[in-house]
Order: sequence, then C-alpha cells, then structure tokens
Amino acid sequence: MMFSARRLALTALTACALLSACASPPLRLYTLGMPSDQEVRQPHLSSRATTIQISRVVIPDYLDSQDMVLRNGEEIVRSPKSRWVTRLSLGMTDLITNEIANSHPNELITDQPLVDVATLRVQVNISRFDVDANGQAVLDANWAVLPQDPNKPLIRDRAHLTASGSVATDSDVATLMRHMTLQLADRVNMSIPPHI
Repeated sequence: MMFSARRLALTALTACALLSACASPPLRLYTLGMPSDQEVRQPHLSSRATTIQISRVVIPDYLDSQDMVLRNGEEIVRSPKSRWVTRLSLGMTDLITNEIANSHPNELITDQPLVDVATLRVQVNISRFDVDANGQAVLDANWAVLPQDPNKPLIRDRAHLTASGSVATDSDVATLMRHMTLQLADRVNMSIPPHI
C-alpha cells in the first residue's frame, strides 16, 4: 500500500515537471485602442444634445474573431501566441467611436444602445482589411451616415487605404492595424455634418 502511494506521488510529480517543461510562452492579448494619458474634460451634455450612434462595424467573417492574422498570398496565418482581447469588429467599433467622440465634445457619440432614437446613425462596412507578411496593409470600406429626419440627405462614402510597416512582431501588426483604423475613423468623421 505504501509503495503504490509513493509511486502515485512520483508519477504525479513527473507529470507536473513534464507539463511545465512543455509549457508554451504566455498568451499575449492586444487591443486596437489605447487609453489616453491626458485627462480630457468633457462638457456637460444638454438635454437637446445631438446623439450619434455608431453601429457595430461589419468586417469579413474570417477576420471577425480574436485571432491575429497575417495574409501570406491566399493563406491566412493565425498567430500562435497572440490574440485580440475582443472580436476585431468590436475593437474597431470602439476605436472609431472614441475617435469621432473626441471631435464632437458637445454631442453624445456612442456605440451602446440608446433609450431614444439617435439623431444620426453611422454604419461602417469593411470589405477588406489585410496585413500581409511583407508589411503591406490594405483596408477597403464604405459607410453611411443615416439621419433620423427622412427629409435630410443620406450621406455615403468609401475609402481605399494603404499603409506599410513592420510585421516582425504581433505588437507591430497591432500597431499597423490601429493606424489604419484611425485613418478610417478620420474619413468617417469628415462625413458627419457639422451642424446637425
């Protein structure tokens, strides 16, 4: 009885040692957005403040996950050691919303549900967002700004954005994708009428 207990303990210790020796490096999690170091004072919103609702960004299915991927020709290569902290469509929506909100401090810009109908709704559709193994990035998108008032015009636009940068690390890939998303946010923001 004593021998089998000792043997069982030795087997368990050996298994633990083998598992720790085979352990992979810790998983790294990335976001597109980074918190600002500056404290921004936002004015109090009036009860008549314009509300702009940013709908969840639509992206191709193969990208809408937590996987960080690079394109290698026809092959999509998933990073074995890094992930987005949330689905890419949610991260992009959050970053675009925050960038537009920074430009409109007197208006309520949100990607969260509202209790009433928004003055404007913005829908962004991305048909391509690829970063290849050579560091070339391409983002193709179209968007619409839909007013609540049917008598006001619907605004539509599109963009083809390109950039290049290092993809030596997953951090580099995240930085390049953040840069592209910020460019898109600036383009979308230019489509929002100044006096709603």
